[in-house]
Amino acid sequence: MRRELGMSVALVLMCIALFISNPDFLGQSNAINTLRQISMLGIFAIGIGFVIITGGIDLSIGSVIGLTGVLIAKLSSPGLGGHNYSLWVGIPVALGVALAIGVIQGLLITRLRLQPFIVTLGGMLLIRGVSQTIAEGGTLSLGGSPLLDLANGGYLKVGGEAIIPYPLVLFLTVVAISTYVLHFTVYGRYVYAIGGNRDAAEYSGINVRRVEASTYIISAGTAGVAGVCYAAYIGQMSQQVGIAYELYAIAAAVLGGCSLRGGEGTVLGIVIGSAVMRVIDNGINMFQLEYLDHERIARIWRLNPNWTFVIIGGVILAAVILDQVVHLVQERRRIRGAGTETPAAPPGPKSATPAAPS
Repeated sequence: MRRELGMSVALVLMCIALFISNPDFLGQSNAINTLRQISMLGIFAIGIGFVIITGGIDLSIGSVIGLTGVLIAKLSSPGLGGHNYSLWVGIPVALGVALAIGVIQGLLITRLRLQPFIVTLGGMLLIRGVSQTIAEGGTLSLGGSPLLDLANGGYLKVGGEAIIPYPLVLFLTVVAISTYVLHFTVYGRYVYAIGGNRDAAEYSGINVRRVEASTYIISAGTAGVAGVCYAAYIGQMSQQVGIAYELYAIAAAVLGGCSLRGGEGTVLGIVIGSAVMRVIDNGINMFQLEYLDHERIARIWRLNPNWTFVIIGGVILAAVILDQVVHLVQERRRIRGAGTETPAAPPGPKSATPAAPS
């Protein structure tokens, strides 16, 4: 829990610094929107966390998010280009396609023993091309679809705005289910065992291929759920939605303690990592400094929004470097511990004791 505790402290300090620089950071509208963003990122970051813990990677989840939203808009939108079907048709079909993508990729990786990086990279491009074809290179609007209430509605409304948005409720549900599955079931122990030592897991009787394939289904499924939320939040979908989302999810998982080598990570850590990523993203727009120029006139300095990917990329690189440093330190400690242990002296031969005279 050291990593989670350290990231929690960093998150709190970051929020305090942003509040001091701009009190609007903790204003009702910005705080609720940040919660909404954390929730949507956290949903599919937890899904990719299952894959990373087994030692795999999934680069296609951003495209799955985009395709889910595009399918919902195409099937259920009452506007131009939509088929005006019920959401009870559009959402299940879109989620079914997302799960099918997870099944196909999981089988390609486990049955044909293809590299996860190559399979999901190809899937990322192929799925995005399908989204572009469905949207015909344009944008599909959801118009006045009831789905928009999923992003804007919620519980405990204050001033006409819900303090607990529906995406947060979905996120907490995913957190609760994932925590139970990953940390309190045999399946979860299998996931960690595969990431820790794949060969040992296989020799111990674990159906490695089945468990590993299931993690890609989980990843695609949570990406589909996130895609529904993003469709409701944005209100219009195109093939551009979802680009680079997989990088945010990977960064959130790694920041939260998931090792890219596999075998490590917690749901709580991924939640904290998702919060850190979205607070950084929001902080780039909210951070400001007041100063006096040479004419003694008050000015405000803000971060350049063009630095967004520079900062996010730096955070991802720092997370990977930190993960590598932690493993190197742990390995050196194990080596030193093994070197300082002195083997116990073998027991000597027992001396024969003469029997007492009767």
